[in-house]
Amino acid sequence: MRQKPINKVSKKQALELRRRAGLKHELLKIHGNSCMTCGGNGDWRGLSLSHITALSRMGETNSENCIIECGLCHEKYEKRPELRP
Repeated sequence: MRQKPINKVSKKQALELRRRAGLKHELLKIHGNSCMTCGGNGDWRGLSLSHITALSRMGETNSENCIIECGLCHEKYEKRPELRP
């Protein structure tokens, strides 16, 4: 049985992933490892970079459109961003 080759990440996708990682690190340093929505402190593994305006809705990965959220806030506001305080 032949194995399928591993899908490589495109250059465009690799650039976006590096941009997200750098922005997350920058926001974590500025906001002191806390959720920007609820203010709760969590360790860095529980916080994620979240887009306010989704990429599919022409949002961009920049400091004006991204926030750091804990898992609970991300789940709560991911599908309904209009409810975000």
